[in-house]
Parts: sequence; C-alpha cells; structure tokens
Amino acid sequence: MSKQIVWHECQKVWKSPIFLLLLFVFSVFDFFLIINNSYMKEELKIANELAETYGLQITEESLQLFEQALQKDREQLVAITGKKFSSVSEFFEQTTWEDFDSYSEVDKSLFRELELKEMYFQMAQSIDVYYDSLKIDSLAEDTIRMYGLSGKPAEMIRNEYIKLSDRFEEIKISEEHKQWAFAGAPYKMHSFLFRNIFGALVFQALVLVVLTTAFITNYEVEHKTHLLSFSTRRGRAFMKDKLIASLIMSLLMCLVLFGVTLACYFSVFSYTGLWDSPISSAFNWEYTLPYITWRNIPFIQFLLLVTLLLMGCMLLFTLVVFTISVIVKNSYFTFFIFAIFFALGYLASGFMPTNSIFIIFASFNLSVIVMNPHMLFSGQNGLGTMFHNYEVITIVIWAFIVTVTSMLAYKYFQKQSIQ
Repeated sequence: MSKQIVWHECQKVWKSPIFLLLLFVFSVFDFFLIINNSYMKEELKIANELAETYGLQITEESLQLFEQALQKDREQLVAITGKKFSSVSEFFEQTTWEDFDSYSEVDKSLFRELELKEMYFQMAQSIDVYYDSLKIDSLAEDTIRMYGLSGKPAEMIRNEYIKLSDRFEEIKISEEHKQWAFAGAPYKMHSFLFRNIFGALVFQALVLVVLTTAFITNYEVEHKTHLLSFSTRRGRAFMKDKLIASLIMSLLMCLVLFGVTLACYFSVFSYTGLWDSPISSAFNWEYTLPYITWRNIPFIQFLLLVTLLLMGCMLLFTLVVFTISVIVKNSYFTFFIFAIFFALGYLASGFMPTNSIFIIFASFNLSVIVMNPHMLFSGQNGLGTMFHNYEVITIVIWAFIVTVTSMLAYKYFQKQSIQ
C-alpha cells in the first residue's frame, strides 16, 4: 500500500463538492428533525431531577421521600388555588381553561411540574403490578402465530422465549428495571433516538458510503484515465489503495455525520442523571412489552454499542459496494445494484417457507441490523433478531462473506482486461 496514493484517493472525495453538500444537507435535515421534537425538552428534565435527587435506583425509601416532597407540593397547590385537592390531576379536572389562564406563568409551571411528578410517582408504584402480570414464555405462541411458523422454526422460537423468560425473571430479582428513565409511554425517547434519529442516520450513511466507494473505485474508468493508471508501476495493485481509501473515507464520513447529529441531539435533550439508566428500565416501556436486553446495558453503553455496531456495518457495506463497483465499473449501476442487494436482505425472511429454519437464518444479515437499531441487543423483536448474541453472530458471518467476496473481486480485476 502506498500512503501517498491512498491520501490522494481520499482527497478526491473532499475536493468533490457533492459530498460536502450531502453532509451539510443531511446534517440540516437531522437538526430540524431534532428541533421539531424539542417542545418536550422541559418536561424531560423531571426524570433527570428525580434521578439526581433520589438516586437512580427506585427503592421504598426513595419513594417515601418522593411522596413526602409531593405532599409539600400539593400544599403549595392548595395555598395558590385556595382549594384542597388530593392531586394535581383532580385540580385539572375541576379547572376550566379560563380559570387556568388566570394564574401566573410561574404558577402554571408549578402545576405542570407537579402533574409530571405525580405521573412518575404513580408509574413507579405500578411497576411490580405490571411486571408480575407479564408471562414472557407464553408470548412465544403469539410470535409463532404471527409469522405462521411450524416445525423446527417454531421450536427454536419457543426455546428462545424460555431463555428470554429467564432473563426477565433475573431483571425482576435484581430490580434492574426499577431505575428512573424518561417515561416511555408519553415521550418514547428511546424510539425517537434509536429508531427515528438513528434510522435517518443509517439511510444517510448508506448513501454516503455507496457514493464514496463507487466514486473512488470507478474514478479512473469514468474519467477515461484507467489505461494510464493501471499500466503504471503500481499497476493493478492500485485497486488495493482504492479499497483502503474507500474504507477510510466511508468511516470518516459516517463519523462526521453521526458526530454532528448526536452533538445536536444531546445539546437539546439532557441526559444528565440518566446516562447509567438501563435500557430495560420499566420507565422505558413504550409499547406492548418493555425492552428486555440480554444483559444489563446502561443507556450510555447502549448508545456506544449501537454506534460502533452501525459503523462496523457501514465498513462491511463498503466492501460490498467495492465488490460491485469492481465488477460493473459504473457508479450509477453500482448504486442501484446495492439498493437491490440491501432490499433483498431486509425482505429475505418473507421469501422463506415458514416450516424451514432458513426463515430464521435469513434475518441474520446486515440490512436487518441497520434497520432496527432501537431493538438491538434485545430479545423480543421477533424471528432471528431476537436470538441471544444475534448481533455478534451476524457481524462475524458477514465479515467473513464480504471479505472473501471482495478478495475474489480483486482477483477478478487482476485477470480482467483494462480496455
């Protein structure tokens, strides 16, 4: 590998205005996506305050202290309104909009804050009731019916749900779920960050990766200088330099895109007291089931793991694009062929017989991983993706596949006529 050649190949990308323009457009889009949801940032501060005031872990003692503080706030509510209410919810039920508008902004803010605190307190009191009512192992049959599974796939799903049920019981015993986090039901912050924001980042990163790799790989062919470039002293080995440059620039593009967007996100939404809150917190419960991670993963660790995993996937996709580019020698065709490859990977399970284990194995691909960042490292997201160590298995398998195919593509290029 020639460092000078690799550096020159990297410079081609930065000197092309289209890539800087795309980075700018994508960053602006993400910025507006975040800002459009910033209306709830003040309400989200309550969860941070609770964690900082009473500790991240929810205990009987901390709840008693919380209840005492709520009682003092209710006394302040009575002092302001001149009426006695058992809760701020009762106050809102008995107050018209006209009466509410008559209060000062400071008082209104106090009422809303008290309402949020009561919501968190009630949710904390109900955790055991909701969790005791869940029978995780019985959910296997629902999944089997949903996908119409039978035979070996159905048996594999049942076995995996038994493991998930054991993990769920472990969470209850260790009280891992009894820790403060943003209230999932009203705010859905986990989905907003890891499905909406990261979903947009994945799409944008894929566009940058495909265009960057195809641009570098096909540059000489599309500019009609390949006869000169590949007949030099470096010769066909020049393509190795292009592969290294493609990997470097794909990673750099993704780092800039992710870095700018996440910096914007965390400057708007504060996680001051919740960095160590587990993803499996009961407060993070957004839909039918709570998030059940295969091990205790704090938010900050989950964020880093998801980011690193997606970066790794983007590097593997770079190898895929490189392989396609070497064969078709056209950036436009490369883009569309990769889009078909990606779509087929994501939809592969739907083409498999429901009584074949391949319906599960088909989910072990890169497309499914990057399209479900909010459900990574969790056990209740259906078919192959719910399996323990699904992410590691998928990355290892596909790292081997794409490495071999890119090597074969390089050997094919060495034997191919440069005309």
